[in-house]
Amino acid sequence: MKLYINDANILMDIVQLDIVDSFLSLNAALYTTDFVFAELNQLQQSAMQRQELIRIKPDGEDLASIFELFTNINGLSIEDCSVLHFAEKMKGCLISGDGKLRKAAKARHIEVRGIIYIMEQIKTQGSLDLVTCVDKLNELKTINERLPMDEIDPRIEAWRLEINNQR
Repeated sequence: MKLYINDANILMDIVQLDIVDSFLSLNAALYTTDFVFAELNQLQQSAMQRQELIRIKPDGEDLASIFELFTNINGLSIEDCSVLHFAEKMKGCLISGDGKLRKAAKARHIEVRGIIYIMEQIKTQGSLDLVTCVDKLNELKTINERLPMDEIDPRIEAWRLEINNQR
């Protein structure tokens, strides 16, 4: 089973897209850290307050490693460093859309994915029907302008073709 360590921006997008149930039903072990969970607003926390999303509480040794990362990697927050630390420690896949965090993860040879990958997993695992997946990708383009549109648009077109072929 795949292990995902989720950053706040991913969880925020999932709540805003109203795909929490589909995300939490993925065939994966879903984690975030207490640091990241604290970044979410009350509505987002309520939506993500489920047993399927495991919140990691760092111990003293973890905190020392997180603060070491924070000290040594320019431009990352404590929250970023917490998910980076646990992705490395647990040998998980870091799920984030933060460019600096993604770059730091890749430099440490940590697999890193984003919200587009999560949407692909939701589609592949059948958590949402194909038409809804296309709608959610289109909605994602409007709520998060920093995403790579050159990756989203071809998926939308491919998924639309898939819909047409099913008819």
